[in-house]
Amino acid sequence: METYHPVPAHGIFAEVILPLAVPKPYTYAVPEEMVTAVRPGLRVEVEFGGNKRYAGLVSRLHHEMPSHKFKTILSVIDEVPVLNEKTLQFWQWLAEYYCCSLGEVMEAALPANLKLASERRLVLSPLYDGNFGGLTDKEYLITEALSIQETITIDDVRKILNQKTIYHIIKSLLDKKVIYLYEEMEEKYAPKKVSCVRLAEPYRSDSKQLQQAFDLCAKALRQTEALMAFIQLARGQPAKDGGLLRSEIYKKASVDSSVLNSMAKKGVFELYDREVSRLGGYEDEVTEADELAPQQVRALAEIRSHFTEKNTVLLHGVTGSGKTRVYLELMQEALARGEQVLYLLPEVALTTQIIRRLQKTLGDAVTVYHHRITNNERVEVWKTVGSWQLAVGSQTVETAPDCPLPTVELPNSKTELPTCILGARSALFLPFTNLGLVIVDEEHDTSYKQNDPAPRYNGRDAAIYLAHLHDAKVLLGTATPSLETYHNARSGKYGLVEMPERFGGIQMPEIVVVDAREEVKQRKMQSHFTSVLLDELKAALARGEQAILFQNRRGYAPTLRCNTCGWHSECIHCDVSLTYHKFRNNLQCHYCGYQLELAKICPACGGHELNLQGFGTEKIEDELKIYLPEANIGRMDYDAVRTKDAHARIINDFEERRIDVLVGTQMVTKGLDFENVSVVGVISADQLLQFPDFRSGERGFQLITQVAGRAGRRGKRGKVIVQAMNPAHPVIREVIDNDFQAFYEREIMERKAFEYPPFSRLVKITLKHKKPDVLNRGAKSFVQVLKNKLGKRLLGPTVPPVGRVREYYLLDIMIKMERNPNLWKLTKDLIGEATRVMQQQEGFSTVRVNVDVDPG
Repeated sequence: METYHPVPAHGIFAEVILPLAVPKPYTYAVPEEMVTAVRPGLRVEVEFGGNKRYAGLVSRLHHEMPSHKFKTILSVIDEVPVLNEKTLQFWQWLAEYYCCSLGEVMEAALPANLKLASERRLVLSPLYDGNFGGLTDKEYLITEALSIQETITIDDVRKILNQKTIYHIIKSLLDKKVIYLYEEMEEKYAPKKVSCVRLAEPYRSDSKQLQQAFDLCAKALRQTEALMAFIQLARGQPAKDGGLLRSEIYKKASVDSSVLNSMAKKGVFELYDREVSRLGGYEDEVTEADELAPQQVRALAEIRSHFTEKNTVLLHGVTGSGKTRVYLELMQEALARGEQVLYLLPEVALTTQIIRRLQKTLGDAVTVYHHRITNNERVEVWKTVGSWQLAVGSQTVETAPDCPLPTVELPNSKTELPTCILGARSALFLPFTNLGLVIVDEEHDTSYKQNDPAPRYNGRDAAIYLAHLHDAKVLLGTATPSLETYHNARSGKYGLVEMPERFGGIQMPEIVVVDAREEVKQRKMQSHFTSVLLDELKAALARGEQAILFQNRRGYAPTLRCNTCGWHSECIHCDVSLTYHKFRNNLQCHYCGYQLELAKICPACGGHELNLQGFGTEKIEDELKIYLPEANIGRMDYDAVRTKDAHARIINDFEERRIDVLVGTQMVTKGLDFENVSVVGVISADQLLQFPDFRSGERGFQLITQVAGRAGRRGKRGKVIVQAMNPAHPVIREVIDNDFQAFYEREIMERKAFEYPPFSRLVKITLKHKKPDVLNRGAKSFVQVLKNKLGKRLLGPTVPPVGRVREYYLLDIMIKMERNPNLWKLTKDLIGEATRVMQQQEGFSTVRVNVDVDPG
């Protein structure tokens, strides 16, 4: 039963953000005893939705009486805020601009171990008399466990009974008054600790009294040896707290824990646990950065000049032009000013190479933040970045501008902090306090766009707004700018700096387009490889050089089809074909993960003529071994890099030349630098240019140019072989000529003619439901509200190319509008109104609405 509380005498209320998709923060009363403790940015324990408990974030304190019944805050979790005012403003902007709730932003932003929710636990009822009579066997097992352990969780019950469905058993025990349930919330984050030992007082502070310590151990040889070992080790590695790892003493003196325990009882040693960071430091020697080339010196001067007038600058440099060295120089300048730096990369794979380059010059000032580090490591980075304020002296934090409550003095502390964060788009959410420079490398990359779940934000655009909040500078770097970014630079909104030459005077790679259709006619094609590509690969391997092959589709084959009746394998949950994966020897859905054994006979007609059609990276890797039997073939795609260190292992193997030919998807196109790669092959350029998307030409140009840039980066000129059925396509011609200006002028003219971004703003709304008839009727209601005000700006609803995903049927609605702030505000309000109107109607409350602003 929910418990509500009277109005507190002091009349102070807190708006609390919950990690749930509720429309707005929920208001709670602040108890009298917590008035001085509750502040914006702190996590507090609250009840929501019955007796379920959550760790919510206080966003604001005020004296406004809520219109709804309210509860009180149960406890304050933190002593120091986990996020600051600017981080909260950033969250609010994300929620408003990308049409989602603050709770959804919180769910995406906070590390998992800072998001707490209560867990339901069982305990024996005080009304239970201890009589096991009348209990079933399973009820007896649970009751017996509770008599031993006092309290157990729901998951514990499942393990005890070895079954998943257990709620009927728990209900029976509740009805018999044997147990009762309660909610308990536990802190998930636990600091890493190591077991240490140090001299007890007075020996620690007065070395003259050490003889007395030896006298206490005189009758125990092993204790004397342990004391000698401690003194010897302490001289070589003095610690701030005077301690050493116990394991070092065990190894040095060949003793065990019983010896140290005995010495602690005598007052010779003090045993304690020391808190240590999980973030690994840089242990090699820090060196000076390489000398700047004339082009880099000029680029830096232009960037600094633009930064005096503009906050955002686009660095447009060809692949291999030395942009990373320019970034490094600007980072060093920002760090010297005492500012924090955020270096964003589109893919986790890129951090492996970049982190090494940065740490050689910046040392421990660099740390990594992305989804592949552990949850506890993420919490430590979060706390360290957010505690920058503690390193620059004590300061006063106000509770809220409209609520004159007592201020709180933060402690003065001096700690070494990582001041440069290298990460993927999730690093944007870190609670920066002194951000001075944001670098968005490969700014054009589609991986910066979050698709699901909400907030569906663009990392590049969000980075620019985050920098605006901190009055920081933004450098966007790429060889192939997005049309929106380049348009902003050409129109004067951003500064523009060009680096048209490769570092060291190396020529751009020679690009050869091979007409695959002619190769097929002349019967030169071998599997999916033209004769030109195979000859170049063989020649490169004979010279001891390496190659990269790009195919933008993972798996072995995308379709299994029956030649007799035309049946093809489809996912039972989604409207897509199942892809065959040879290394698992099964069919798999790339949308929901559904898997199926490879059929031997057609389930529709019983025929045996089943063929795998199409090809992906697995098939390229497999068949390449036939034509290049002496070569070591490697693969880098989503399937090959699932584990934490798989990226680094593959990249390292390729750098160390244990792999001769690397086959991969988009991962191999993004900023990787391999000095021995002389040949790059694009297996099927046509696939990149035939998507039903107005951006397909832009994406194709970017991908082909980027993967071509991996060739010949050091030493001699590289060669790129592009296989295409339509070699006369304008995008392919522009790639051959390395003519971004021609590509931009042609593409921007088409965008303007058809009113696509950057000349308009797009919002895609996807409606979902498990029943198609409910979805269709709900969509009519939804569209009607929008159509009345938006008119022809509204397109749809239409069924998308994949019309069902995870058993939900989909309908897309597109809004294409002028870039008008007032119209944008009206549209957001209309989307909210349409959602409310539709979901308030009978039968439509379960229709899901996903809003994607600026879809990628």
